[in-house]
Amino acid sequence: MAIKSFEVKSYVINNGFKNSATWGGVSIKIQGYLVCYSDDGYRFIIYGLHPSSPIAAPTYIPANKVGANFIPFKELFNYIDLARNEKPVYAYLNSDNPDWNSIKTSTEPVGEEES
Repeated sequence: MAIKSFEVKSYVINNGFKNSATWGGVSIKIQGYLVCYSDDGYRFIIYGLHPSSPIAAPTYIPANKVGANFIPFKELFNYIDLARNEKPVYAYLNSDNPDWNSIKTSTEPVGEEES
């Protein structure tokens, strides 16, 4: 089992329309994505899929330092909002339970405003 947790230090957002790719043998149609980067070369990619796309299984490939989740495009903006508006943000990747791949904040006080 490989688990990696890292603070997201930077990110990239891309929007498109039915860009094709293959993950785990599944041909997907990507409408947008968010890539979260660590300082030591790890990436967590959240793919927002076109409504006509099949949804590939989440994955974490430790040797490539990359994890990915595949979600409906309409849900991608929840992740983008978290990356843009919270600090710090952490990514969690799990090779045995990739369904647990996620981004999150740490405990924050009620009513805290970001600076």
